[in-house]
Amino acid sequence: MKKTILFSGLVLLTAAFKPLSDACASLSFFSEGTQSTMTNFDEKGEMTGKTVTLYSKITATDKGTNISASQESFDHKNRSTGKNEFTIRCENSSLYFDMRMFIPQDQMKAYKDMEMTVEGNDMEFPATISEGSVLKDASVNIKVSSNGTPMPMMGFAINVTNRKVEKKESVTTAAGTYDCFKITDDVEVKSIMKIRMKTISWFSPVAGIVKTESYKENGKMVGKSELTELKK
Repeated sequence: MKKTILFSGLVLLTAAFKPLSDACASLSFFSEGTQSTMTNFDEKGEMTGKTVTLYSKITATDKGTNISASQESFDHKNRSTGKNEFTIRCENSSLYFDMRMFIPQDQMKAYKDMEMTVEGNDMEFPATISEGSVLKDASVNIKVSSNGTPMPMMGFAINVTNRKVEKKESVTTAAGTYDCFKITDDVEVKSIMKIRMKTISWFSPVAGIVKTESYKENGKMVGKSELTELKK
């Protein structure tokens, strides 16, 4: 289900053996070859699939550090449903996630024979995150054309707004127990239809996103994702 897996890609990893910039050291604890699994569940707690992320290369830049990663998504029968590659930037004491990593793989497959332009603002997690913080909005907007002809009905957009750090909590999943910041936000997904949700994410400066929950506007749960495995 797209609503359930939308944020399953948000997984940061730990224990870097390769030094990062001093400004990013408190947040970016990646190591090349580290692999994580984010497992998705529906509103009844039934497993619907998983996303496996491999962090492959750490590269120093003039502005900070880039972390190259690849993802593969699987359905509830462990059948591959798509692959994706992305880069996470660490600059000026903040982590920046490429919002394209949150686009469902079946949506990207629909664009394979079309021209596509992507715009937006990366999702930022500052090193100075604390209770009561208000985080910057994030977005991605895909415009599609075929043989030079715009196809607005094929467009796709995600807008994440009202990002607030509510409080600190300890969260336990199959991957371990982590001290996390509870972050709430509003999500709007525009495609042929418009979907609005409220999400809660538990972010650990050590392990990244440990858990997410998605809710309809009426408060009914849509699904959740949990960090279930870390391999270093």
